[in-house]
Amino acid sequence: MKIRKLFSALLVILVLVMAVFAARSIMRPEKFKSVYEFRKAANVSNLLAIRSAQAVYKTVYKKYASDIDSLADFVKNGYVEVEKTIGTIPDSISQEQAFKMGLIHKETVKVPAMEKILELDQKNLTPESFKNFTRIPYSDNKKYKIQTGVISNKNYEVPLYRIDVPIDDILINMDRTVTPENSNVFKKVWDKIFFNNLSEETQYKSLYPDLYMGSLTEASTAGSWE
Repeated sequence: MKIRKLFSALLVILVLVMAVFAARSIMRPEKFKSVYEFRKAANVSNLLAIRSAQAVYKTVYKKYASDIDSLADFVKNGYVEVEKTIGTIPDSISQEQAFKMGLIHKETVKVPAMEKILELDQKNLTPESFKNFTRIPYSDNKKYKIQTGVISNKNYEVPLYRIDVPIDDILINMDRTVTPENSNVFKKVWDKIFFNNLSEETQYKSLYPDLYMGSLTEASTAGSWE
């Protein structure tokens, strides 16, 4: 009788272990995908901020910033000259008439670079977008690297830039997303059972692409996600 009970207990344990392994085989690739998508979105948000900042930087300097710190300084401290119409146009006359009558005039004024940058992408950008836009998320302050170049011929020169974010940088310190520091004990144990060493699953990593934005061979600032 005791042997039968022991056998039954061992059988239950065996079934539970097999169930855990079966669940792991299903859950681990899905978890890896969710972490990748989360990290990808965080990087795309930064790259969108960089793209808008680069566009305004180019209007001032006729080239793109070649390093992320110079771009960050421009965003924080730079100014852009813009032409504004000063004065008031009465409803009864046109703008052209108002100019001729001296009621309005054009004036060049300086506005903060941040103001012009935010105008370019009001859907995706806020001042908060530029808080840590120079650094790859979760990377312990690893910064984006900007490559610059130019397309030229006898008549014109077109500045270029490109930023690459390899998969290893996207998923750097992956465990911080799998199990955040403020996780409770139950989640920590759960993640330990099902997602331990998830970052070492190279067969999953090969399924997901690097990110990049811009080009050094053509006049494009598009991102790989677009």
